[in-house]
Amino acid sequence: MLSRTGTYALQATLYLAGRADRGAIPASEIAAELQAPAQYMGKVLRRLAGIGLLESTRGVRGGYRLVALPAEISVADVVNPFDGYEPPKACLMGGRCNLDDPCSAHARRLEWIEAQRQILRNTTIAELLSSDVREAAEALQAPTD
Repeated sequence: MLSRTGTYALQATLYLAGRADRGAIPASEIAAELQAPAQYMGKVLRRLAGIGLLESTRGVRGGYRLVALPAEISVADVVNPFDGYEPPKACLMGGRCNLDDPCSAHARRLEWIEAQRQILRNTTIAELLSSDVREAAEALQAPTD
């Protein structure tokens, strides 16, 4: 669902949100902690700063920090600049999608895509950091008998 770049952007945002009390955090630290290529992470962070989600500070004590509170930032705010919506190119029934003569599955597929987009718009960074979300995720991953 998310590209590698969108995932790095989300991971970096969550990392910064979880350490907001520390102030600016260097890109090198973020990359190392997330096990992401440093140059790649640097580009992701610069883009997030460029769209106004992060503030960057240069110098010895420089780095990145969130501009808004985690509860005010949706997942869509973070990932959309990297994973913008593109209409499907491949038809579920085979071949290329033909918007002038859509197949029987086309409308349903658009509903799935919109549902995914809605979840990203309605989920905040704060919610992803909450213990309720972690507990729910752990429950889903717990082995069942």
